[in-house]
Amino acid sequence: MKYLLLLILFISNLQAHYFIKDYISEDNINFKEASFTEYKTKKIKEFTIKFKIDLEKLKNRINYLTIVSDKNSLIYTNANYEIINNTMVIKLDSNQKNELFFHYKYEKPKRAEFRWNTITNFEYTYLLKFEGILYGISYGIIFCAFLYYIIIYFSTKMRCFLYYSLMQFFVLLSLIGFVYFSYKPYPDSIPQAIVDFCETLSFLFTLLFTQTILNTKEKIPKVHNFFNFFILLNIFDLVAICIYKYSILYEYLPFYIGFLIPTIAGFIAILKGDKYAIIYTFGWLVVSIFIYIAENRIFPISNIYIIHIGAPLESLIFSFALGYMLKILVKEKNEKEKLLIHKSKLASMGEMINNIAHQWRQPLTHLGFINMNLQLAFEDNPINKKYLNEKIEESNSQLDFMSKTIDNFMDFYKLNKEKELFYISNAVKKALDIMEPIFESHEIEFDFNVIKDKQIYAYENEYSQVILNLLTNSKDAIISRNIKKPKIKIAIDTKNNISKTTISDNAGGIEDKFINMIFEPYFTTKQKGNGIGLYMSKMIIESHFRGKINVVNDKYGVSFSIII
Repeated sequence: MKYLLLLILFISNLQAHYFIKDYISEDNINFKEASFTEYKTKKIKEFTIKFKIDLEKLKNRINYLTIVSDKNSLIYTNANYEIINNTMVIKLDSNQKNELFFHYKYEKPKRAEFRWNTITNFEYTYLLKFEGILYGISYGIIFCAFLYYIIIYFSTKMRCFLYYSLMQFFVLLSLIGFVYFSYKPYPDSIPQAIVDFCETLSFLFTLLFTQTILNTKEKIPKVHNFFNFFILLNIFDLVAICIYKYSILYEYLPFYIGFLIPTIAGFIAILKGDKYAIIYTFGWLVVSIFIYIAENRIFPISNIYIIHIGAPLESLIFSFALGYMLKILVKEKNEKEKLLIHKSKLASMGEMINNIAHQWRQPLTHLGFINMNLQLAFEDNPINKKYLNEKIEESNSQLDFMSKTIDNFMDFYKLNKEKELFYISNAVKKALDIMEPIFESHEIEFDFNVIKDKQIYAYENEYSQVILNLLTNSKDAIISRNIKKPKIKIAIDTKNNISKTTISDNAGGIEDKFINMIFEPYFTTKQKGNGIGLYMSKMIIESHFRGKINVVNDKYGVSFSIII
């Protein structure tokens, strides 16, 4: 900003206005070439500005002279002017006088308030009168980009979106400051320091965004180290601004270099095979070109308009790039979720086989005893019909139990692709039917209490699967910790049409350092656990039931609550 502001400060004019020269006089008689350095701190009570216009160089072209000054202190001018956006505008053509005078007189001596620039007929016709619209559109685009990606950051927790949104925020503040100064004869030290601070922060977050989005630390470490050095320079510059009230770094470093560095990094990333870096590199290149044009006035358009066109254009380009990146992230997330679901199914199948084997063990043993009895009976005496029928009925009873066990498990694990109305108690009961024999074999007491039931429209088996996961976790904790008098409590209650299913045990609870991590994928405290069950349970409740699942440690153990 400091470098750009020098283009429009006071009466100095770094750009070559080839047809106009400015002079200053303090006595209205003796004129000398105007010098910004001389009058930067000097206080005067009266002065005259004289412009000499080379009408031959103008020829048939039309330009306009814009002046920002204390109009109330203007006591004489020979120029015909109009006021547009609080700026004096004088038409310059072949019919204009070759010398223009502006005489100012203050009540008390102060710094001379006068700044001028020339604009083209195109700027006067299409930009100057409508610059408020241009600024509004520019700020709207940049602010929407900031707001959109700060929201995405809070959803994804990805730092690249945070850095990009903050970069847009400080670019927005910088542009607003630039416009504020455009209506002032010269910038005050404190406002300039604030704007310079915002601009340096925008460069800082640009560099951090570039590092993150290009993954320079892993893919191009040398570039990453250079970025760290440049980031450090910007941090020092922030400290310098607080001390000296202006940016030292960008006093000497051309403004466009700040965006040219990410552009070069982007090209290197592309050469390294990162095809996604193409859009980002193009965005940085666009901004670099626009700022370079503004600094060197390659096009006959004022720098303030060029920047207000280039900045939102960069925001649009990057928004498309980040939107595409977000689409890829969503696709990758869906693929990961599919993989987790597949692993969860495999884990569920393994659990199902273990449970079937557990429930079949006793009837198979019983069938073995029946066969052994029949064999012994046959060897000792001829088997009578009544004894044979009793054993056949006994065998059929065991086989019937085994068949029902298979049916229960098949019904429990079948995929329901359509939603259905069901009572929560029925879904819980289906999970209990699976776990009850296991509880009995390990002498785990369980208490199932339905205070107030609720009927919901969703996937019953998925709810049962979540209950099964929670019951299995409680059972595993009880067995691994060898809990005496183990007990699991299940309660269903409904208040204000909100259902709450609570599963609690007396296994001692979860360590405080782990309790906030148990729903993360692949996190487990079990030696042979896969860390999928609780993550899938949370995902099912939140995604398919629009509810939430909570966990707390109570006096005796852990308590899970499913709220729908």
